[in-house]
Amino acid sequence: MPVAVPVPSHTTVPLKSKSSARRSNPSHPLSTLHPDELRIAARVVKEYNSTKKCLFRRILLIEPPKNEVVPYLEAELAGKPLPTPPIRRAQALFYFAGETAFMEATVDMTNARLLGQRHLEGEHGPGDDEEVLKIAEISLESSMVKKELERLQLPEGSEVIAEPWPYGSDDIETPTRLSQVWFFLNYKETKDHPSANFYAHPLDFSCVVEISTMEVIRIDRLPTDTNMTNESPNARFVPNKDCEYAPDLLEGGVRKDLKPLHIVQPEGVSFTIADDGETIHWQKWSFRCCFDVREGMILRNVCYDGRPVFYRMALSEMTVPYGDPRAPLHRKSAFDLGECGAGQTANNLQLGCDCLGVIAYLNGMSCSHDGEPVVIPNAICIHEQDAGLGSKHTNIRTGRADVTRTRELVFQLIVTVGNYEYALYWIFDTAAAIHYEIRATGIMSVTPADPAADVTKLGYGNLVAEGVFAPHHQHIVNLRIDPAMGDYRSNAVTYEDTTAMPRDPETNPHGVGFVTKSTQVEKESAFNLDWTTNRYVKMVNPNKRNRFTNKPIGYKVVAPPTQLGLADPTSMHYIRGEFTDHHIHVTKYADDELWGSGEHLWQSRGGKGGCRTWASRGREMEGDSVLWFTLGFTHITRPEDWPVMPSEVFRMHFKPVGFFDQNPALDVPPSIQSINKSQYAFPNGNSSPPAPATHGVNGHAKTNGSNGSCCGK
Repeated sequence: MPVAVPVPSHTTVPLKSKSSARRSNPSHPLSTLHPDELRIAARVVKEYNSTKKCLFRRILLIEPPKNEVVPYLEAELAGKPLPTPPIRRAQALFYFAGETAFMEATVDMTNARLLGQRHLEGEHGPGDDEEVLKIAEISLESSMVKKELERLQLPEGSEVIAEPWPYGSDDIETPTRLSQVWFFLNYKETKDHPSANFYAHPLDFSCVVEISTMEVIRIDRLPTDTNMTNESPNARFVPNKDCEYAPDLLEGGVRKDLKPLHIVQPEGVSFTIADDGETIHWQKWSFRCCFDVREGMILRNVCYDGRPVFYRMALSEMTVPYGDPRAPLHRKSAFDLGECGAGQTANNLQLGCDCLGVIAYLNGMSCSHDGEPVVIPNAICIHEQDAGLGSKHTNIRTGRADVTRTRELVFQLIVTVGNYEYALYWIFDTAAAIHYEIRATGIMSVTPADPAADVTKLGYGNLVAEGVFAPHHQHIVNLRIDPAMGDYRSNAVTYEDTTAMPRDPETNPHGVGFVTKSTQVEKESAFNLDWTTNRYVKMVNPNKRNRFTNKPIGYKVVAPPTQLGLADPTSMHYIRGEFTDHHIHVTKYADDELWGSGEHLWQSRGGKGGCRTWASRGREMEGDSVLWFTLGFTHITRPEDWPVMPSEVFRMHFKPVGFFDQNPALDVPPSIQSINKSQYAFPNGNSSPPAPATHGVNGHAKTNGSNGSCCGK
């Protein structure tokens, strides 16, 4: 993030309490922002601007410069005396009450002093729950909105629901901060139910709110047929059937034949959480799992068996561009981190509901408008899970099978951004791999469909219920990965292509050979995965080589080449979505380049930083590369996604390549019945023991293990 313009030294604001003193027990350089630090930052800003009321949007940790943190981490790993940690800094983003200027202040929290403050001209701040509720309230009170509701002649006793969204951007520049508000309906029979599905009844208009004045400034009619606009002055609401998802509202009730499945760990969990509340140790892994109101989960200083692997891993941005070209729907392209925040929208995860098994929770923290810490309880859940077969081999000559099972340590954050839910996971396993998983669920964003029109002719969406049209859209996600392959100072990015060898009487006489070619990324650039060459990208340390392969140690990214952004390159969807045009962007490390589409995204118009801009600089890489990886779902809507969507799952992997000399999971204990205590499903049906072991050959069935057990005692 940019450093604020310095203020004169005489404007330093000392706090008038004990918290102004330098900490006697300083925070770790990479630790999450603490509540007392947030208060210090807010108080410094308020005292400097004492003649005005500050309304805070976010107070974020500014991570210390990497070149100041690395010596600290190296000493920590080596067990040497720790150097003095860098000062702790925060970025405060705020407005002054009654004013439109978006402000940024930089605060030295260690010494409680202001480092700088500036007006972010042309930028707008993110939203939050408090603001969304206020926009919804004033929308429903607007005379312009009430006139539209009168026109529709809604069913008696029904309830109108307002859902504010970021305004988005198009070819017309909008200098003031706006919100687009969509409207839905609950019938009187279900409106008092907390899960009544108002999305089943979309209304045919929207309003635009000027946020600084909290006034409705315009009504936008929504198209309801095959035309690009809706200009009918006398259109009425056409009642359609409720479509509920809450179990107690389902006409046929829920299934009765799904029996309980319990996950138990009789000896407790295998992971530990340090007293700082964020340092995790599990199966040779150690790292910090930090909460951030924008990025959600941030993994810092990820090490395996005392060796650095990644300096920082985090979700950078997620955009959801819609493919409906009709105004005002053409502006729908949410940026869920920059406009809302993965941490800001985090759910309070519930035992036995969102997380199964033996669970630990980490709280999150945001700030109120007056700069006070707001606890987000149970924001991250941590648990272990069985992930199936890890390794197995049966010696067909002796009948012995050696089996291990993969164990995973799961970190889960679930966010609700309006209609959609996203479950976001970082997952570690016992074979030294890391996985990133996304599950998209929730309710599709829908528009009204005139029952008299044949909207099935529209190619950019589908009718999913009576009167309900669901536009096609994409969920495009970008991860920022800062590698530390064996050390913190020397990293590079390469990509590997596998191609057939030409048939040659000397080198490939039978025409069966194929080879891999490694290409190191020498300059900042962007490129794509390629299924035709099985291309994958690797993060390597060119100064450390595997003793067998003689190739640089590293980790590879394993992911399918998902479809990229479909918006025209001249469109605002494309211009704002700086990470949506390539699977891979590689940039030279910079402390302030953290988010794939830039920093401030509410009504952004591009041109102020992001993957595309940074990669296009083409600078020579100098030993510290950052990998930006883009993946996505192109959601072609379907009736089966309605009224609530079954989770759409995507999982990608970070796997060691030459980082170890052999399988790092060799020492995982074997899978044996005396520990696992599995049971037969049908004691009176198929509980017979397996047939006695034979001494056949050529793969004929044998009993694995000893004493007729499946895998030994």
